[in-house]
Amino acid sequence: MSGRHPVEDLLNASASDILSAIQRGFRALVDVKGKLAEYFLFQKLEQLRGRGVIESVEWLDKDGQPDFFIRVGGHTLRVECKNVRSGEDERYRDPEAYKVELQKTRNSKDGTPTRGYRIDEFDILAACLFNQTHEWEYLYVATRRLHRRPNLADFLVVMQRVLLRPEEPWRVDIETAIRDALAKGE
Repeated sequence: MSGRHPVEDLLNASASDILSAIQRGFRALVDVKGKLAEYFLFQKLEQLRGRGVIESVEWLDKDGQPDFFIRVGGHTLRVECKNVRSGEDERYRDPEAYKVELQKTRNSKDGTPTRGYRIDEFDILAACLFNQTHEWEYLYVATRRLHRRPNLADFLVVMQRVLLRPEEPWRVDIETAIRDALAKGE
C-alpha cells in the first residue's frame, strides 16, 4: 500500500492539493460538510446496529432517495440528514432557533414543486449542528412533527426551526426519534 488515500490516486493529486481546492471552492466546502454530516451520522447508526437497537442500516447516495434506510423491529425507516444553516444571520429570533433548509438540489423538468419534500418522503430528520456549533452533533425529529406548507399540506415548509435548547418535538438522541416515528400509527 502506498500510504495514499484512494481518492488521491483517483484524482492524481495529493491530499493537501485536494483539501486546498476544497477550501477555495464555497460549493465544494458545502458539499463536503454535507457528506461529513452523513458520514458521522452513519457511524452513530452503525453503533446502534452494533448494540442491537436497530437491525440494519443502509447509506444511500442517490437523487430522490433518503440518505439512510434503517430497519427497526421489522420496520424500515427513512432518515434524511441536513446541515443547519451557518452564520448568526441564519437564525430565527424569538424564540431563537437554528434554520434547517428542506429542499432537494434538483428541480423538476416540468415545473412541479419537486425541490420541496413531501411529508411522506422520509420518517426522521437528523439536523446536524456543525455549521453553528463546530461539533458533529445532531438533533432529531420525526418528520410528521415538522411544519407543513399552508397552501400545500403534503409538503414540508422549506425553512424549519431547530430550537437551540432542544425541546418537543426535537430529540437529542435518535433512539427517541425512532420510537416517535414508529408510533405514527398510534
